[in-house]
Amino acid sequence: MDLALTSERTLWIPSVADYPDVSRQFRQWGQKVKCGKKDRVYLLRDTQQLLAAARVLEPAEGQFLLRSLTVAPELRRQGLARELMQHILHEPRQWREPALYCYALGYLREFYLGLNFCEYRTEQVPMAIAEPYRRYRERGKTFVLMGYVQNDLR
Repeated sequence: MDLALTSERTLWIPSVADYPDVSRQFRQWGQKVKCGKKDRVYLLRDTQQLLAAARVLEPAEGQFLLRSLTVAPELRRQGLARELMQHILHEPRQWREPALYCYALGYLREFYLGLNFCEYRTEQVPMAIAEPYRRYRERGKTFVLMGYVQNDLR
């Protein structure tokens, strides 16, 4: 499904049948990703090429985890990841409680804060989000646990 964003760019939400091609594109951009049947994939493209991609998982009913946000290497630092995320966050179903969470790399903390994500502690998030995060931390990963909640009542 294509959604026109500008005369130049569209948001493409591919069907599951397109996921093998999307997974190959992620790998070409240096991401080890295999899109699963239950994933929600978002692609920003223009008439010439794919520009950026993101994958949202639903590890438990109604709980969403942003994974694998990336931009074509030659197009990075042009605001395409922000543009894609703004469209994802303002998708018609909106991200209310439950929130959209992510395990952000430390250097991307400010990027996500600029999109109205907040930092969370594991005891503040659902178990399906907290447990994988704890396992990553135990293996030495230094992700920042963040979440986007429109009506954050913390």
